[in-house]
Amino acid sequence: MSRVAFRIWLLLGGLSFADLCWCAGQGLVVSSWQPFLLVAAALLGLSIASRRAGRLPRFGALAEWSLLWLVFSAAGAILTYAAATRGGALHDQQLAALDRALGFDWYAWLALVNRHPAVKTALWAGYNSLFSQIMLSAAWFAWCRRPQRNAELLANATLALLLTTAIFCLFPAFGPGVGVPGFELAYLDDLTGLRNGTLPSLDVMLLKGVITFPSFHAVLAVLFMWSHRGAPSFVPAAALNMVMLVAIPSEGGHYLVDIFGGFAVAAVTIVALRAVPLSPPALAPARLPGRIA
Repeated sequence: MSRVAFRIWLLLGGLSFADLCWCAGQGLVVSSWQPFLLVAAALLGLSIASRRAGRLPRFGALAEWSLLWLVFSAAGAILTYAAATRGGALHDQQLAALDRALGFDWYAWLALVNRHPAVKTALWAGYNSLFSQIMLSAAWFAWCRRPQRNAELLANATLALLLTTAIFCLFPAFGPGVGVPGFELAYLDDLTGLRNGTLPSLDVMLLKGVITFPSFHAVLAVLFMWSHRGAPSFVPAAALNMVMLVAIPSEGGHYLVDIFGGFAVAAVTIVALRAVPLSPPALAPARLPGRIA
C-alpha cells in the first residue's frame, strides 16, 4: 500500500462497510464474487511484487490504482442498488417539466440521433468509454509519477458518488427511457426490481448504473477533465468527455437536467475536497509534464 493511496484505501473501506450494513438491512445478497476476487488478488500480487522487487515502480503503481478502481466500481454499484430499494415517490414529472422549460424534447433528440448511424456510433462509444478512461488516466498518472492526481481523481469520484446517491434517494426517477426498447435491459429492469422487491439477489459481475438523477456520467466527465488539467493529456480528455456529455441523454436514458445535476455534484465535490482535503500531501496540486498544474 503506497503512502498516497492509504487514505483512499480507508475511504473505500468505509464505503464497503456501509454496503455490508445497508445490504444486510435490506436483505440484499450479492453473489458471484469469484471472478472479482481473482482479479483483485492478481492486481494486489502484482503491486506487492513490483514494490518489493524495487523494479517497474510505475507498473506496481498502476496495479494498485487499478485495484482501487475495481473496489470502487463494485462498492459504488452495490451502494446505488441498496439505495434504490428505498423506493419513494418518483420525480419524473418534475424533471420532464424542467426539460420542457429548457426547450429540450428528449424523444425528438433520440429520434434525431437514431437517424444518423455515424453519430449514434460515436455517441455510443463516448458514453461507454468510462472503463477506458479510468484505465488510461490511471496509467498516465502512474507513468508521470503523479500519484496525487490518481488519489485526487478517485477521492473525488468516491465523494461524488456518495452525494449522487444521497440525491437519488431524495429524488428517485426512472428517466425518460421507460417503454423505449433497449433501456429496460440497460437499467430499468434492475431499478424496477429493486423498488418492488423482486430483485433480492445481485450478481456483482452484472451490476449496472441505476441512478438517473443526477447523471453520474456527467459527474465523471467533469472529474476526468479536472484531473487532467495542466497536462498534455487535457485536450484529448476534454474532447472525449465532451462527446460523452452529449451522449448522456440518448445513450443513457437521461433527462437534460440530469446532466446539470451532475455538473453541480462535480463542482461541489471539487470545491469540498480542495477546501478540506483528505490528505494535504496526497492531494495537493501536482506539476505535470509540459505545463504547470
